[in-house]
Amino acid sequence: MRALLHRILRHGSAQALILLAVIGLVFTPPILTGYNELGRADSAMDAGNFSDAADRYKRVVRLLPWRNDLLEQIAMAQAFSGDFDFAILSFEQAREQGTLSAEGWDLLGQSHWWAGDHESAVASWNEGVEIYPTYARFYAHLSMAYYELGDLLAEQKALEQWVASEGEPDAVAHFRLGLLLSVFDSERALGEFLLASSLDTEYDPAVETMRTALSLASLETDNSKQSVLIGRGLGLLNEWSLAVEAFRQAVAADGENAEAWAWLGETEQQLGRGGRAELVQAAEIDPKNPIIRSLRGLYWMRQGDGERALAEYRLAALYDPDNPAWQISIGEAYILSGDLQAALVHYQRATEIAPADATTWRLLANFSAQYNVQIEEIGLPAAQMAVELTGEDPLALDTLGLMLTLLERYNEARDVLEHALSLNQQLAPGYLHLGIVALQMNDWEAARDHWQQAYALDIDGPVGEQAQVLLNQYFP
Repeated sequence: MRALLHRILRHGSAQALILLAVIGLVFTPPILTGYNELGRADSAMDAGNFSDAADRYKRVVRLLPWRNDLLEQIAMAQAFSGDFDFAILSFEQAREQGTLSAEGWDLLGQSHWWAGDHESAVASWNEGVEIYPTYARFYAHLSMAYYELGDLLAEQKALEQWVASEGEPDAVAHFRLGLLLSVFDSERALGEFLLASSLDTEYDPAVETMRTALSLASLETDNSKQSVLIGRGLGLLNEWSLAVEAFRQAVAADGENAEAWAWLGETEQQLGRGGRAELVQAAEIDPKNPIIRSLRGLYWMRQGDGERALAEYRLAALYDPDNPAWQISIGEAYILSGDLQAALVHYQRATEIAPADATTWRLLANFSAQYNVQIEEIGLPAAQMAVELTGEDPLALDTLGLMLTLLERYNEARDVLEHALSLNQQLAPGYLHLGIVALQMNDWEAARDHWQQAYALDIDGPVGEQAQVLLNQYFP
């Protein structure tokens, strides 16, 4: 140090004083403390100790006031710790200093969203897009925001920008864009669906459903009928918020399209918004349409009015006597009214109308099992017929396995159910029923494993609910 000072003084007094001042700054204890604290803040951030990291970054800024870039780090740490209000203030400070990165803009929008200010969130992401147009996450979050806000056209635009960005292809984005395009630009929809399927095969069944709907719609020259077909496809996927748009388009294109009105009524019910007025309108336009009558019957079934539902389903069967579906519906209405014997007659009538339709035989067998109606005399033969007609269909095999279980033929039931699951490892009812067989054969560990699998595959559905009940009962 003494030699260094000697060399500095030889350069002249003015230069020496400047250099000494600089050296003094470098070695001033607060500066050293600031850089040491910065290292600790970075370590806390890396370790996920976000509150501690935010406090340390704040101390660094006080010690190193020229480090405006750390304002964003403070904000990020606060956001990650859930302190959104303070994070927003810190992000705004960084914004004023012009140091906000693309990730910072993104987190500013997320902080607003998590704080409940959706308008400011969207504004932040849109402003971030203007500065960093290639940052794909802006479009991902904007599409999510517009979805939540119900702005379908804005969501479509954000998704189009997302898939066109330089980021990795995203199956979710392509599939959702396909759904939206089905309603607003159907000619472009199939391409997005195929891209989604190529990126993630789990979308294959849904894509096939929409491919069929779009193909049928393309054969129609009537715009209203096209929209009905697309809306029905979306309904099959439980995309009712989009289906309602398709059916509204159908009604707007042709106010005399009775089926469009009926499906609009069904969709309004699915969305929890009534639907009766639309169904009344449909019946006034075309009172002899069996689809309209069946949808009206379904409406009354949901209201718990079996008598009115039965009247509607009887009319559907009258106007379309060769359709076994109406006989099944009549049977369901009788079940609601508590008349199981009458219900059985119509389930059997469905198999008489369509003796080569495996589904009607399987439904008859399921009815027999669910209500303990002549299982050996009717249920088992019906299940066997369903398997004979379908061969290797997992659902039919599962129904046969259930029949055998109820008849206490456990070894046979186990073999059939295991075969069904070998064909479809995602078959939740198969695991539920195999668990029952395992319990009856005193293999409690296997029963628990099967029920846990059934629950995992159908968490929010009836099979998952039944599995959870059994798990709570036998493995509390």
